[in-house]
Amino acid sequence: MHSIEKIRAAHPAPFYIYDGSILSEQASILHKTFPAFDILFSIKANPFPPLLKKMASLGIGADAASAKEVDLALAAGMPAENIYYSCPAPTREDMAQVMGKCHIIADSLYVLSLLEEAAAERNLKLAAGLRIHPDFTTDGTPQAPSKFGIDESIIWETNFIEKYPHLTINGLHIHIRSQVLDTEKLGRYYDTVLDLAVKLQNHLGTKLDYINFGGGIGKVYDKTKQSPLDFGKLQAAVSCSIDKHKGDLSAKLLLESGRFLACDCGTYVTEIIDIKHSHGKTFYIVKNGANGFFKPVLRQMLLPFRHDHMGASYEPFATENDSYDINVLSESTETEVVDIAGHLCSGADIMAKNVVVKKGHIGDLVTFNHAGSYAYSLAPLLFASQPMPQQFFIE
Repeated sequence: MHSIEKIRAAHPAPFYIYDGSILSEQASILHKTFPAFDILFSIKANPFPPLLKKMASLGIGADAASAKEVDLALAAGMPAENIYYSCPAPTREDMAQVMGKCHIIADSLYVLSLLEEAAAERNLKLAAGLRIHPDFTTDGTPQAPSKFGIDESIIWETNFIEKYPHLTINGLHIHIRSQVLDTEKLGRYYDTVLDLAVKLQNHLGTKLDYINFGGGIGKVYDKTKQSPLDFGKLQAAVSCSIDKHKGDLSAKLLLESGRFLACDCGTYVTEIIDIKHSHGKTFYIVKNGANGFFKPVLRQMLLPFRHDHMGASYEPFATENDSYDINVLSESTETEVVDIAGHLCSGADIMAKNVVVKKGHIGDLVTFNHAGSYAYSLAPLLFASQPMPQQFFIE
């Protein structure tokens, strides 16, 4: 609370606060659970430079989804060998911008052709990883079509040495689901990826340098409906899989995380600027709702279509119904049931409905937790040309 008041004294709301100590705690959990892995932060979750510098200081590398994110990672102090660039459809210009700055993972045969062309022009050998859309799923259900990666069946039909003579395929990248909170499913997933890596090595006739398991580590948003992963059990399962495959694989193991690392470190702070009563409903109107913290607004928009929990396909745009602790920083001892709405000219700019909060007054602050990942970076900040929220990093 002291940090919020201190910042508010010098800067008007709205603003985000990111707590570096929480980042350290989350990173420690992953390092202890996956001691044989290098951890990568998904920069799209939160590209705020001070936060990225903290990640670098914790020995965390980068999962970069754009050429700009590669540059952000480098500027934060992450070495090139710890930056992995994977984009669903990079352009020739993107390839030229990232080449030599990071590991490049090809998401399609066309991307491989762009890399082959660039390598041939320079008369050199380039290393490239493959993002594969595997035949298996986390749930054991039939695989569905996807815009991500190269279908596994196409991999076995392709002679990479013959088709791409200037490339060395040196890495495997799999990512098929986010926000998994089932320990057994995750354990099976890692084992199946390692099986696929062995099969890919046999097909290529060469050893892989790295295996990127993608993300998947889930974050508990609603403690009444979700249970956290059993990290001790997960560590045992992953260690068993690594031991089983150690005779065949010598690759570096990589794990990506966005929300698990950063979600809890962030708080969104806004301000009540009006209170309205309409047909028995009380509205707290706050600065920068959708154009400050969009994710809770988008969840409300999706409620008519999905009343239950949100599936993985909605990530990272929406998650559980009750994902945020919302607090009105008021001295009142009374509570009331309100809707919290932003001040945009849109009826959809509703951050929460029928929530019980302390009775607020115009000028009181309102805070939302779980705002460290996919928050500022998702908001339509330019809509209505309102002042943008500021961001602050604290230890």
